[in-house]
Amino acid sequence: MVHGISNCFPETAAQCKPAVYKVVVDLNGEQPVVYLQLTMSDSMPSPSLQPDVGGFAEESHTVLRTCHPKLWQLYTSAREVFWNPANIVLDTDVQHWDTIVTLSEKRAVSRILSFLATADGFVVDTIVGRLFQEVAIMEAKYFYGFQLAMENIHAEAYAKLIAWLIPDYNDQQSLVHWSTGLPSIAFKNIWAIKWILEDNRTFAERLVAFVCVEGIFFSPSFAVISKISGSDKMPGLSEINRKVSIDEQFHISFSCAMLRTLEERLPEDTVKDIVREAVDIEIEYVRDLMNVPSPLISIVDLQEYVHFCADQVLSDMGYGVMYGASLPSGLSYP
Repeated sequence: MVHGISNCFPETAAQCKPAVYKVVVDLNGEQPVVYLQLTMSDSMPSPSLQPDVGGFAEESHTVLRTCHPKLWQLYTSAREVFWNPANIVLDTDVQHWDTIVTLSEKRAVSRILSFLATADGFVVDTIVGRLFQEVAIMEAKYFYGFQLAMENIHAEAYAKLIAWLIPDYNDQQSLVHWSTGLPSIAFKNIWAIKWILEDNRTFAERLVAFVCVEGIFFSPSFAVISKISGSDKMPGLSEINRKVSIDEQFHISFSCAMLRTLEERLPEDTVKDIVREAVDIEIEYVRDLMNVPSPLISIVDLQEYVHFCADQVLSDMGYGVMYGASLPSGLSYP
């Protein structure tokens, strides 16, 4: 298979059907099972999904010629900030965790780490894999391939933090049960499947939804960690959070740049409907995350932060803002 086109040679690529995935739910067993079924679509993809020159060994499939300089620049820039979680020292973090981190801060950080650790696995296994399989232009293949590796790096970093800060197995299992059983997190996954994996979606809709995943579903968690780990507290956690945030901004920027390569622009109403759904789900997550009041961060501020993030991603995609929200005092945005 090459560029999502199965069983075809250069001279017949125009007649080939692109491979797509279909979400299938098996209810025959004791527990429902969700899996992806490979199918073949009758419609050809948009220009960003087609090779620049069809075939197996064409120049467009190598780095000898880049047809999209902006996309290539984003790839090389993201590559330059590659980092290794093995190089981040957490000894001071453990000391701070045991002495100066409050109970409410521990609760928030533990829950966020659990969510992010499982979320990165979902992103790798489904979302980015779908985009990588569907897109055809060489620069996007390079970026998404690198992003898959970086999402694994993020998951490794979160696993390391959990192992160091929460070494007790029973405590770790409690966090896993919290993140896998929380309705608002389940709704995030269901929403992502709906907008990114279902085969009736356009590539533009998938990109907009992916921007929402990176810019709305993750950003409030990053902001809470940044707030808690400020003032020289938890330096390892702070460094990981900063590096992951930078990576995610590259992912957002690349998706927005990909949107600009498409011939047909999504109507603003459609984009805002997608964003609005993501915002509603994220606000429910924020309420679940901070269900015990914290003197450090208020739920009201976090809800405003979600609205602020939504306006930012709309602006990044070239659309008008929806909430007119301001950045709450004390919270940072990448």
